[in-house]
Amino acid sequence: MKIKFCFIVGLTILISLNANSQTFRDRLLPTQESNGFYMDDYWVWGSSVIKGDDGKYHMFASRWPKSIGFNHWLTNSEIVHAVSDTPEGPYTFSDVALKPRGEGDEFWDGKMTHNPAIRKYGDTWLLYYTGTTYKGDLPDKDHQITDESPKKIEAHHNERIGLATSKSPYGPWIRSDKPILDVVPDSWEQYLVSNAAPFIFDDGHVMLYYKGVEKLGTHAISIAFAGQWSGPYKRISDKPFDMGVGAEDPTMWFEDEKFHALMLDHGRKFSNKEMYYATSRDGLDWNVEPNPVALTKNILMENGEIVKRYATERPWVLVENGSATHVFFATKNKGGKHSWNMAIPLKNTDDCVDNTKWFREAGIGLFIHWGLYSIPAGMWDGEPVNDERYINPYAEHIMLLKQIPLAEYSRLADGFNPTDFDAEYIVDLAIKAGMKYIVFTTKHHEGFAMFDSKVSDYNIVKATPYKKDPLKSLSEACKKEGIKLCLYYSLGRDWENPDAVAREQRRNIWDFPDTSGLSYQKYLDDKVKPQIRELLSNYGDIGIFWFDTPEMTSLKQSIDLELFIKRLQPNCIINTRIGNKIGDFSEMSDNYIPETTQTKPWECPATMAESWGYSVLDTKEYWKSSDELIEKLVDIRAKGGNYLLNIGPDAKGAIPKLAVERLNDIAEWMAVNSQAIYNTSPVKKMKMHNGYFTQSGNNIYVHLHEQPDSETLLLFINPDNVNNVLLLTEKGEIQLSYKPTLGNGIMISMPKTLPFNSISVVKIETGNKINP
Repeated sequence: MKIKFCFIVGLTILISLNANSQTFRDRLLPTQESNGFYMDDYWVWGSSVIKGDDGKYHMFASRWPKSIGFNHWLTNSEIVHAVSDTPEGPYTFSDVALKPRGEGDEFWDGKMTHNPAIRKYGDTWLLYYTGTTYKGDLPDKDHQITDESPKKIEAHHNERIGLATSKSPYGPWIRSDKPILDVVPDSWEQYLVSNAAPFIFDDGHVMLYYKGVEKLGTHAISIAFAGQWSGPYKRISDKPFDMGVGAEDPTMWFEDEKFHALMLDHGRKFSNKEMYYATSRDGLDWNVEPNPVALTKNILMENGEIVKRYATERPWVLVENGSATHVFFATKNKGGKHSWNMAIPLKNTDDCVDNTKWFREAGIGLFIHWGLYSIPAGMWDGEPVNDERYINPYAEHIMLLKQIPLAEYSRLADGFNPTDFDAEYIVDLAIKAGMKYIVFTTKHHEGFAMFDSKVSDYNIVKATPYKKDPLKSLSEACKKEGIKLCLYYSLGRDWENPDAVAREQRRNIWDFPDTSGLSYQKYLDDKVKPQIRELLSNYGDIGIFWFDTPEMTSLKQSIDLELFIKRLQPNCIINTRIGNKIGDFSEMSDNYIPETTQTKPWECPATMAESWGYSVLDTKEYWKSSDELIEKLVDIRAKGGNYLLNIGPDAKGAIPKLAVERLNDIAEWMAVNSQAIYNTSPVKKMKMHNGYFTQSGNNIYVHLHEQPDSETLLLFINPDNVNNVLLLTEKGEIQLSYKPTLGNGIMISMPKTLPFNSISVVKIETGNKINP
């Protein structure tokens, strides 16, 4: 009987696995305080920048006198023009471009001009802006408005969008007597319209993003179209975009064959009123990433310092030759005592580093579950822990499953003295098994820190007779051998901390039954973030921050944690157990291998036996065989994922004998077949009942887990594209003979016995490079 493995003819249509994890945040370069536009005697706010025919860069911005309060932008603003020889500036004041016209209220923009957006079409400069009017005199330093002033309310209510034109950026500017976009009664934009963000197509028609307000504080974004810049402008819908509800300050540009947008998170859905990012193929149907926050108030300076600003609003992106080069935004200093426009240079998208590349190429890593739970090892008061979900329950959950009071459980630390822990030995085991990274449990659900934490004395250095930091020795061993160190941290579950208010069945209800007055945010601020700072500051470069159990972590909290980590170590990647689909790669459920490939880099965390932590209940019959573990590795790689395989050191820090045996068996297999695991990707739609496919460069790898009944292996692959067929063995690559079939395939002559009982690999070298 012949075993047939079916390929798509030609083998050139392949799965793309989200090859780049970059976000807009990755494009931000360090900046300088001097970049942008600043005026000593004026509040400066909101800019748009364009390169002129004179080779200079022209900024249009809002300003109003510093002698009156910041909130007088609504009543006293005017639009000015500044110039620079370079895109980032600094910009020098040139002229007032658009003053409010008239002392009275006969013009719709008679008292204020604000929020400019500059474009050019043909030989005409187009200046979109917001204007308003109101009754009475302009406020001054002796007659200022308050938030409740009728004048301010009236000025808000009369905000509209207008357009001025000129043949030069220096003016003069001609503006229409009426706004180009007015409010719509009894609608989501019945109160005001403002903040125009135009995109002008090559044929002259305009797509105009704008902000509408139903009532004060209720903001949203939508689009109007015009056949030409002069109008008329017609709305495309009587509803705002979903991605723009609660947003304002839109700006939009076209790059890399798609539309991009930045907007202010006015509704604080994702952040504390910072900018977020979206993309679209047509400018109408927009995609917002799980963490779309693009520009925060923490600005990286060229000297390496991170400076916190107290506003980042009114974004504008400068595009030259089809590429975004700079982002401009309005900001304030500490205490809001001054405002100006800053500029941040941007990387080209091709220059952005994909921080998940090493992870996607790695294939396999080592997980280490170790903590106080390693002492009872699944037994308490002479009885095994029980959980109806598992034959042998997770030993690391014993505090929860037995509801052991913290005062009693914490006494385990008094006898925790793991003198057999050998970091160099563990690293050596991992490297020989072909593992490219190690994930160490720094704090599991029990809340006990397995590192030297100054945040809490409940840690292995302060609370045990061991008095050493195992993470320090592991980090040194990893650095010495060139394997990536990664850190596990239990997020939503912490049975030592009352403020870790997880789901009832997963939190410490026996010590802390009353949740009144407790705050999960306090737990994040007082324990989680300070310990993350320690971990990312004291142990060198960290490959992955590996979260577990997000529980009740909100979207904003997940985003805030990700941004916090990226500020500390920008290259550190994060798994999706940070919560709310945030993260650089997807973490599967424990021991779960999906049926198909995934659109995002992914990983399967898995045990060798039943428990993750050391358990005396995991006797030999509960351990997976080495052959089974190797096949799971191949299955995972054939679907583009990584295999994170766990060991649980015992109370002395020693690795269980059966775990060492499994790792040694994997080491023997990887010594021969690692090329079929590392830096490989799936082959599209390839499934077979007794084998798997991976690919790398010009090579196709056929993974066989059964000895063929016949000595012939049939593959449907273009014979003209096959240069060589090899069998990977302990003695090296052995040449296999093959010949074309009558159809579009090849017949490979196989040996009577395959080199491995688990998975054996046939390597097919092709003539045409395969694009992953």
